[in-house]
Amino acid sequence: MRSVGLGAIAGFAAPLKLAAQSETGIFSLNVGLVVWTWILFGLTLLVLVKWVFPLISGGLEQRHEKIQGAIDEALSARDEAQELLARQEAALEAARGEAREMLEHARQHADGLRKEILEEARAQQAQMLDDARREIGHERDRLREEIRRDAVDLALAACERLIRARLDAEENRRLVREFVSDV
Repeated sequence: MRSVGLGAIAGFAAPLKLAAQSETGIFSLNVGLVVWTWILFGLTLLVLVKWVFPLISGGLEQRHEKIQGAIDEALSARDEAQELLARQEAALEAARGEAREMLEHARQHADGLRKEILEEARAQQAQMLDDARREIGHERDRLREEIRRDAVDLALAACERLIRARLDAEENRRLVREFVSDV
């Protein structure tokens, strides 16, 4: 097949060569040059189509696959990041809710403690008031008793003077009774 193709080209080229040699000039057409240009163009195109374009196409396909893989990975990473963000937001909201619950619990506990402390303080205040009243009552009774003793001592001292001044016992008793009853 190659020999037929080259023979046909050579057989076709010989008459063209003679025709091309007869004309010379600036605008003359050199058919042999045109044929060889087309032959070389065809061979170049054949080499390009058979070996170069597949290599370029394979490289482009690989590059396309790489880019597509990077895009897929980026999309996957974005989806994963969105999922992680959603989890983080859910965890943050849960932490906020837990913090609110803890604050509410602490407030309730503090209110309970405050009420308990107030009740204890009121109970202590009432106890202190009762103790103070009882102490005041005891002190009043003690002072009354002391005043009575002092009054008796004074009465006896007065009586002693009276007795010295008057030696009448009946009169002295009457005076002491009056004095003690007044006190």
